[in-house]
Amino acid sequence: MAINLLPLSGENPFLIDEAEYERLVNNTEGGWSRCGGEREWLAKLHYLRRGYEAGRLEQGQFEERETRLVLEWLRRHT
Repeated sequence: MAINLLPLSGENPFLIDEAEYERLVNNTEGGWSRCGGEREWLAKLHYLRRGYEAGRLEQGQFEERETRLVLEWLRRHT
């Protein structure tokens, strides 16, 4: 089954297979918030948001982890 990393983009989905998704979200090289590329970053954002929507994370936990992920990405790519 394919996973759409851009679920709100109706016209331009970004689909990856489950095996790649699992590999990307479980990559902890350099720390979980450090991503090797855009695909991994989008997969981890998707994973966090899906976890929050499913109730596996409380709002504070989600916001902290999402912020850390985004700030790490910005530090490395700006």
